[in-house]
Amino acid sequence: MKTRMFARLALAAAVLAAAGHARAADTYIPVTPPAPVAYDFSTPDFSGPYVGVTAGGRWSNFDTVFGTAGAGSEETGFTGGVIGGIAFQSDRLVYGIEGDVNFATGDSTSVVAGVPVTSDNDWFSTLRGRVGYAFDSAMVYGTGGLAVGDVEVSTPAGSDSSTEFGWTLGAGVEMPLTDNFTARAEYLYTDLGSKSGEIGGTPFKSEFDSHTVRAGVTYTFR
Repeated sequence: MKTRMFARLALAAAVLAAAGHARAADTYIPVTPPAPVAYDFSTPDFSGPYVGVTAGGRWSNFDTVFGTAGAGSEETGFTGGVIGGIAFQSDRLVYGIEGDVNFATGDSTSVVAGVPVTSDNDWFSTLRGRVGYAFDSAMVYGTGGLAVGDVEVSTPAGSDSSTEFGWTLGAGVEMPLTDNFTARAEYLYTDLGSKSGEIGGTPFKSEFDSHTVRAGVTYTFR
């Protein structure tokens, strides 16, 4: 009789212990610390308003007619400026509008009918549309729109300067550095058309165009 009683008590204790372990297993929830969030370069996001800076080189061409004679001249120099715009993205298609203001160095001098004629363009600005396609880690894009800049023609008898309007067309590649910063390389062709005037009683006409290769860094507000 006592043996059966002890056996029953031992069986009941074993059942209670097993139930306790089961309840403890049911209520235990392991806690795993969250992984650090990293920028996903496989799906780049170029959307949002942004600002940035650019710097590069420029090759310019002036064709000038002074009186009845004409000559062409070239200049090379440095250019730098600020850019800003807004981009929208639909899947891998990126589109938007962008503007910039730039200064430029360098001028060119040619001798026309025995008279030294110096042509110069100190600054230019553009307002362009951009359309691009985002690959896994970069975007290629085309851009084009309006251009404006100063053109000055001078001789020993005086000078004539004015703000001229034209157009610009180019292409580039842009890639993300972080979630907010991107880097780009870009080419722009700019044509400011022609300007006419008179210096020292002699009429002139000058045409200006340039090629710009520049790099830039932008910050996108998210």
